[in-house]
Amino acid sequence: MQEELRTERLLLRPLRDDDAARLAALANNWNVARMLARMPFPYTLDMAHEWIARQTAMRQEGEEFGYAVTDGDGFVGGCGVQAHADGTHEIGYWIGEPFWNRGYATEAARAVLTDAVVRFGAETIISGHFAENHASGRVLTKLGFRYTGEEHRWCVARQENLRCLTMRLARTDV
Repeated sequence: MQEELRTERLLLRPLRDDDAARLAALANNWNVARMLARMPFPYTLDMAHEWIARQTAMRQEGEEFGYAVTDGDGFVGGCGVQAHADGTHEIGYWIGEPFWNRGYATEAARAVLTDAVVRFGAETIISGHFAENHASGRVLTKLGFRYTGEEHRWCVARQENLRCLTMRLARTDV
């Protein structure tokens, strides 16, 4: 993946250590964490530093390509693509609550999708959202994803399995 991706309003770039304080502040929000599979709650500054430190190794191994989503004022969320052992690629994203309803998730995810298709040549990219997260469903359908089924996924913040609606995007739709 490219190191930096630019959209009309956003710069997506690798996470840096100076993102940690704002990442922790935005991620330590129940309204955010409860809708994400892998984000713990409460979310601490130490967790932010650990996550940022792992990013370089994950990029080098081709395992995960995460980006800091930034606007003119700094870090507002994250977006990335994860390579799975079965050859599929999964996109994920989150935006801090003060920045919701600005179209940032859609704009950031579109840039990452375009780059992922070029980089991996993936025929399909998968994603999903917890059934109650209608906003994420709208983001994914705007990007061209179509529902394929449902499964239960573990939510670290809630410490329970939740109903997750699975989705797929064909390369021809990107």
